Amino acid sequence: MVKYSKRENKNGISYQAVIRIKGYKTLCKTFKKKSAAQVWAEPIEALMKEGKYIEESPISAANIQKVNIEYVSELIKHFRDNVAPTRYADAHKYNCMFDWWIDKIGNLKVVNLAASDLSACKQILLTEKTENGQPRKPNTINKYLMCLSAVLTYARDELELIEYNPMSKVKTVPKPDGRKRYLSIEELAKYLDACKKHSLMIYVFVLIALGTGGRYSEVQHLKVENVDYQNERVYYLDTKNKTSRGVHVEPQTLELLKQLCAENNIQSGYIFKGKRGYSLAFIRGVLYQIIKDVGLDDFTVHDMRHTFASYSAMNGATLLDIAELLGQKSLSVTRRYSHLTQKHTDSIVKKVVKKIIPEV
Repeated sequence: MVKYSKRENKNGISYQAVIRIKGYKTLCKTFKKKSAAQVWAEPIEALMKEGKYIEESPISAANIQKVNIEYVSELIKHFRDNVAPTRYADAHKYNCMFDWWIDKIGNLKVVNLAASDLSACKQILLTEKTENGQPRKPNTINKYLMCLSAVLTYARDELELIEYNPMSKVKTVPKPDGRKRYLSIEELAKYLDACKKHSLMIYVFVLIALGTGGRYSEVQHLKVENVDYQNERVYYLDTKNKTSRGVHVEPQTLELLKQLCAENNIQSGYIFKGKRGYSLAFIRGVLYQIIKDVGLDDFTVHDMRHTFASYSAMNGATLLDIAELLGQKSLSVTRRYSHLTQKHTDSIVKKVVKKIIPEV
């Protein structure tokens, strides 16, 4: 698929086209007009889908060594324009972070960059207020740190500009306890009713999200090929954690999914898609409007995932079960649901005690 992103800097507005087709290396190129980006990208996309595109020879190591970089600003711009688009699906979302680092330490030479410089910047991130007048959250600050760390790792490993990554000496900000907001039975009824009244597409999307614990992006990018009607499962492939998993789906939801595909003539590819065949980005906005209309205080789209996990815990699932269902590699994140599994663990203890301790 092709993604177009609008970029604006001191040189004006430009449009970047990124082509991602399985089996080929990611291609990206920037143009002054979106129409020019489409003229370049669409023929290449068509050839790739037909398996007829011939890739250019990779850049030689000699050419990479010729990159003339001295200052941090030059390094970040080089990484942003040439490396990030090939590594990240939505590379443009990091541009604000790149710009922030350029503003703070762009005038320093890469070879002179020290951990103390980065630690000072971390303090600015901790105290500086954003446009909405609020300080940054710990997770956001850590993303800023990791963003620059990726740039410096590239400078160390591939450009050989530095011998070590100074960010490795800077500690990340401790994360607060994860959100525990989930919908009550009454709230669920109101939410689902409003989604059903809006449209079949929104209703099915929410049923799958609530019924499988899938991340918003996982459900959004669900394809017809990832649905197993016979075994009543959907498969989330190559997820955020670079893993894949299958999750059971209720038969009633699958029947509605069949109806949605039939009504919209969706035979392959993305299920929740627009007229051009791309996955829909506006579903999030629709859901937030529904959340506002229904009056669900302090509830986010991501909290549908928390709702699934919370009710799983309250109905006997262990933390290991929940981690597997959510596709989480570590139990540290899943522990936020430990208080809900108390009744389940209590029953286990009672059964064990009866077996090993005689009545007194």
